[in-house]
Amino acid sequence: MSKYPNIKRLILIKDLLSIRPRSSTEILKHLEQQEAKIESTKTIARDIKILRELGYDIENPTKNRGYLLTNSDYKEDLLDRYNDYLNLSKLPKSKNEGGLITSPVLKGVELLPQLFKAVDEYYIIQFENHAFTSDTSLRQVCPLALKEYQGKWHLHTYDISIDKFRTFGVDRMAKLKLLDPFNPETIKNADKEIELFKRRLGSAKPMDGYFEDGIVKPQLIKVWVSSFYLNYLKTKKLHYSQEITTETKEIKNFATGKIMTYTKVVYVLVPNYDLIKVIVSGLGDILLDQPEMLKKYIKGKFEGLVQFCTDTIK
Repeated sequence: MSKYPNIKRLILIKDLLSIRPRSSTEILKHLEQQEAKIESTKTIARDIKILRELGYDIENPTKNRGYLLTNSDYKEDLLDRYNDYLNLSKLPKSKNEGGLITSPVLKGVELLPQLFKAVDEYYIIQFENHAFTSDTSLRQVCPLALKEYQGKWHLHTYDISIDKFRTFGVDRMAKLKLLDPFNPETIKNADKEIELFKRRLGSAKPMDGYFEDGIVKPQLIKVWVSSFYLNYLKTKKLHYSQEITTETKEIKNFATGKIMTYTKVVYVLVPNYDLIKVIVSGLGDILLDQPEMLKKYIKGKFEGLVQFCTDTIK
């Protein structure tokens, strides 16, 4: 944990620098106001260095300008997600077990500081992978990208033992060790693989047989979103590529039967089952417009699914 000594402070600095350039003095004052006071600008410089190592682009200070965060694109606020976990972990044990309903305890998040380091500084890692089948295997991989989706963390890697790219659930990992550094340029198609992983919703692989030529690539996904669901998307992006347009139309929601205002929302994604789940589970709040090949795929694969799931089992 010494690599990331104060997650809350890092987030305060990151958020402050995303607005406009700030000097070290302004950062110190802001931290003091937020009850995160530190004694020296040397600590500010160290925290800026850590944020850069995590992948945040922060411009260098000059006489007339201070530090400025110029991107936060794919990061999807992983730092904030980890901070959420830290805050939850500090909750006191409930005396009223029936009055506090929670999800199962998140596993593997204590490995995140080491995984941040391994991804950013290119270290080969070794860990035990505990599969859902109860089988355990020892893996040595080159970590390429880390992602959080719906409360679960996923690590995309180049698996040395099988010479393939593979995604692991952090909650299935144990006994993590950082080994030797590696050169990502020696891994064929690593950059392309990372970009495709970033363009997937969640961790599910692209559907087998979806791309006729067998070449996986991002597509422009256009959906119509009800005014009800749009409020959710404005609060929390479904994916970092999300673009809410100004184009609207009145559509009858097939689930409620009510006429509602729908807004066109655009994404650039590699279609997978996580994307299909989001569309189908919307129950009329999300309507797929483009691409046609994805509409055709969903109709062909899942027509009659609801009826099948609700039929009486004999």
